[in-house]
Amino acid sequence: MKVLFVGSLKKFTYSFYTYSILKKNYKKIDAINTDNFFFFKNLVYIVLFHLSPKLIEPYLNHIIKKRIKKKYDLIFVVTGELLGKKILKYLKKNNSKLVFLCLDNPFHNIDKEKWKLTLEGINLYDLVIFQQGTRIKYAKKLNLKYSLIPPLYNKKIHRPLNKNINKRKFKRDILLLGTWFTARGKFAKELIDRGLKFDIYGDNWHKDINYKYLKNFIKGRGVWGYKYSKLIYESKIVLSVPNINNDDDITNKSLEVPAIGSLLLTTDTKSHRKIFFSGQDVVFFKNAIDCYKKCKILLNTENRINKISIAGHKKITSNPKFDYEKNLIKLLKKVMYEK
Repeated sequence: MKVLFVGSLKKFTYSFYTYSILKKNYKKIDAINTDNFFFFKNLVYIVLFHLSPKLIEPYLNHIIKKRIKKKYDLIFVVTGELLGKKILKYLKKNNSKLVFLCLDNPFHNIDKEKWKLTLEGINLYDLVIFQQGTRIKYAKKLNLKYSLIPPLYNKKIHRPLNKNINKRKFKRDILLLGTWFTARGKFAKELIDRGLKFDIYGDNWHKDINYKYLKNFIKGRGVWGYKYSKLIYESKIVLSVPNINNDDDITNKSLEVPAIGSLLLTTDTKSHRKIFFSGQDVVFFKNAIDCYKKCKILLNTENRINKISIAGHKKITSNPKFDYEKNLIKLLKKVMYEK
């Protein structure tokens, strides 16, 4: 089977991880690296988010057509915001199956004009793969052919640094990890107001209206790959707050943190409840006050932290349900046999 991959090949991204999986399972695979589409990336950012991707659609279509030299049985797209209706019709002309791995939310108007091209042609995909259950209501309204898989984690990267996770040396009690958004900033301030001490790592925290108040807690920008896993592994408790502004109720961290071996303390949501049992393999909180109380209780019972961390680690790493590679290949085999 001949496969074409369209997406970022930047190391440590889930786009690159997906390409690696496809390359491992399909011998005949080509890639269009969307990282190399533009010389002036800041200008493109302005066009995508604040003007309209329609302005550069002819350019995008020209680049993609120029790089396609043969017929493909499967065309797998990750960078879907760059492909509109016209190019998708062109790609389907040889009866190629089109699959879109949708790692974001193109239906929610938080990213301005970024998803305009995507939404115009999303019905042309033979399958759209989501990892957020909150996307399904949008998919049903548009009559999309879709599948839902659990959030992703990379088994090679998101793992304990040592086999015996009980004997590690912690560098911090609590870690709040993630890119800033308004609700996450408000949440952090509420915890600080109550006297909780924790480290913040992530991008764009300088945008918060209370930055001067938060800055002593901000220890670094976002990290990736093995540095990301090391940061989590050296933390007793990792706080995860899904981006409600993006209509998220679970994140990749929800699987990454327990896979690495630390205790996940996260919001009580429908998607989390489908996977975890609070107090057994993770701990849920309802709001900042509840989170503060849970942190205090856990830090006073470190044996419980270890017990929950180990249970969460076993749940994610031993259950094939959470194996991204197996889930992905199973879906692709199914879509290739469908008429």
